[in-house]
Amino acid sequence: MRNTGFSIVELLIASAITMAVVGAVLAVVNPAQLMFRAQGDAADLHQRLRAAADTVSADVRAAMAVRPYRVGAMRDDAAIGVYYRTDTLTVLGVPSTPLSLDGSASRTYYLRSAAPGTFQLMQYDGGLSDLPMLDHVVRLSFDYFGPAASGGPLVRLEPATLVDGPWIEDAEQRTFDADLLRVREVRASLRLESTDPWLRRLVPDEEIVLHIAMRNIPESE
Repeated sequence: MRNTGFSIVELLIASAITMAVVGAVLAVVNPAQLMFRAQGDAADLHQRLRAAADTVSADVRAAMAVRPYRVGAMRDDAAIGVYYRTDTLTVLGVPSTPLSLDGSASRTYYLRSAAPGTFQLMQYDGGLSDLPMLDHVVRLSFDYFGPAASGGPLVRLEPATLVDGPWIEDAEQRTFDADLLRVREVRASLRLESTDPWLRRLVPDEEIVLHIAMRNIPESE
């Protein structure tokens, strides 16, 4: 009577077929899972970018004045003679902002290095609160627009124009360049990358450029 069962050759063939089938299934499933993760990450990237843009825009629109550098009780740029940074914006006189230690209402947005090639968007309230607002920032920059000396449409105010005087003082006796009184619009550029390094080849960086009009500039300015 013939013994029932499988020979070693049959087992090897069956194992090879099983491995081929499993490999084919994984070849289909893995890319699908990766694309699903990429879609979720892209949506998260867009949401983070839009939330940050909305916050900055609301503060600029409500501001009475802006400064292209850090202002406040801690590490005030003006105290060390720095009056312009491309990646820093302080809004002054924002109604929703609590008073800082020096008695003024302000909020500063700036970049802090978090890792090689990437940064955090920081939000500083002019007092003691200096907290990260957004991670994986690739670039942040601000430009300032105001009327030309001869009138007409708004023109970009060159950085050199904002640091050459004449110098005046605000209500808090802080010195600033008088040309900042000309600012009527701020252009903010913010670029973010995916939070997952493995997905960055599928989820490209996303950038937003905002032209934000300042609505609360006093008429005397």
